[in-house]
Amino acid sequence: MAIALTEAISRLEGRFGARTVVTATAADDRARTRRFATGTSFDRLSGGIEPGSAIALAGEGTCGKGTIALRAVAGAQQDGGMALWVDPSCSFDPLAAQRAGVDLARVLVVRARTNEAVLVAAGAGLRSEGFRLVVVDLGPAFAACASIDDLAPVLPQARGATAALLVVTDAPARRLALPTFRFERVAWEQRHGRTSGWAFAVRKVGDARDERAVLHASSLGRRIVDIGTRAALREAV
Repeated sequence: MAIALTEAISRLEGRFGARTVVTATAADDRARTRRFATGTSFDRLSGGIEPGSAIALAGEGTCGKGTIALRAVAGAQQDGGMALWVDPSCSFDPLAAQRAGVDLARVLVVRARTNEAVLVAAGAGLRSEGFRLVVVDLGPAFAACASIDDLAPVLPQARGATAALLVVTDAPARRLALPTFRFERVAWEQRHGRTSGWAFAVRKVGDARDERAVLHASSLGRRIVDIGTRAALREAV
């Protein structure tokens, strides 16, 4: 019996990734105690970001997804956590990261240049047990080379890992069943003829409630104002 169980677990982990099989109590404890947050109303939509899970932040252009990704990195770094940022588009901005609360000494940026290099870097980060968060930023400059669907080989490695996988992308997945939060720019803010910030909304794709969080970000991430969820705003009226 014990041998058969061991073989079954080995087959499951071989197909779906290491640490796929855990006891129900262990999974519940991990979900409750290890989630981390962005410190915004995005957390009310997502329930927090859980290590061992994978989610996507999708939206065209400047729409707030990068701002929330940086906030997620800062949240993952609480209590000494490390983050890995896979950056094939070379879009990681250290100044914006610092303004979002990121400790640059505890984030490793990998300038992967090819689709294969992105997969290798993300997979290594998820397997290493040295990170709480692995971000793959597929910015528009890399869109011609790869899409979020090309990350399919990495997803099994995220299950049960010590890190969460967060994919930042302009377009949502077409084939992957990946929890996705859709970002949309609501309005630009201008002062003295220059863009000084923008308001954006985010919702979870497929959520029957169609709940949305609304936020305002200033240029270069100097500050972010959490306007709240749509439900909370209705209650305040």
